[in-house]
Amino acid sequence: MKKKIFSLLFSFLLTVTMALPLVPSLAADGFGFGPGSKLDTIASKYKTQSSATLEERIGSMIQVFLSFLGVIFLILMLYAGFRWMTAAGEEEQITKAKDTIRAAVIGLVIVLAAYALSVFVIERLWGATN
Repeated sequence: MKKKIFSLLFSFLLTVTMALPLVPSLAADGFGFGPGSKLDTIASKYKTQSSATLEERIGSMIQVFLSFLGVIFLILMLYAGFRWMTAAGEEEQITKAKDTIRAAVIGLVIVLAAYALSVFVIERLWGATN
């Protein structure tokens, strides 16, 4: 039962976060389907053939990955907080919630440290070769 609720919550959050960038643009002046319409300008942002360089594409993939990890961290924190609040004084449940919070924070620190270290090393290498 808990797995079903968690998967439904996760898929709902994923759907909402994917749809958020489109909502204000489509609601502004109506949809329209001709050239120059709101829908056409939004679609032009997501064309498959772009002039983005390899560095920009890798950077955007890293940004998406870090955003996904941020969502996972938020879900873990909400889950642990819910578990702690509904523990009703049971020390075992409180300990599990604290362990979940601790693991989530440690995971976030590790990911951010790895990102900072990789940015530092890549900037130093890029500066040395240019």
